[in-house]
Amino acid sequence: YTADLIITLTAPNGKAVTLFNRRGGSGDNLTGTTFNDEAATLIRNGRAPFSGSFRPDAALSGFDGLNPVGNWTLSGSAGWQSLHGD
Repeated sequence: YTADLIITLTAPNGKAVTLFNRRGGSGDNLTGTTFNDEAATLIRNGRAPFSGSFRPDAALSGFDGLNPVGNWTLSGSAGWQSLHGD
């Protein structure tokens, strides 16, 4: 279930922004989903399966002014299971 999922984006300097924090009820899947501070729909108002553009739980503008060069990390966790991608 997406309601078990937390997705975080971490900048090269270690600053993290939570994009998705246990949303969507008992549904599944984020397919073709993008996070955009200017999206019309807040992710908390969406329902699974998520598809399209959504405003994340925490604003991506939290990265404003940071040097974008380096390794960014997209992390996800769901209950006991952890997903991690670089």
